[in-house]
Amino acid sequence: MKTAGPIALSPEKRRDTRVIFTRSVKLFVKGKLQGRYPARNLSLGGLFIEGTVNIPDGEDCHLELHETGRHSSLILTFSGKVIRQDKDGVGVKFTSMGEDSFMFLQTMVLYSSDEPVGVAEQFLETFNSDKASSG
Repeated sequence: MKTAGPIALSPEKRRDTRVIFTRSVKLFVKGKLQGRYPARNLSLGGLFIEGTVNIPDGEDCHLELHETGRHSSLILTFSGKVIRQDKDGVGVKFTSMGEDSFMFLQTMVLYSSDEPVGVAEQFLETFNSDKASSG
């Protein structure tokens, strides 16, 4: 009887905490609207868009999120790059965003996380590494 050897697990590539995010985003490539798609999850580094999205890996894109409240509404924009595709959709890595978009992103991840202290520590690490690389 043979015994199985150790199972090789691939290390977790994700650096940022992911939270469930159930809003739709508009996806633009080269200034052209590709469609409105539901997002599955969100992190400080990017998001996963569900659906059949025919955009090649490495393609630059822009995302637009309309956030509407009782007394105001925001249009948040993010620049990104398609980094992976599978049968369920595409993963987009954020490459740049405005300050309002970043503040919204931090708030969404912080308040939706099961571990807000860990998320806050990630914010500080991100802030400190960004500050060091720009200083």
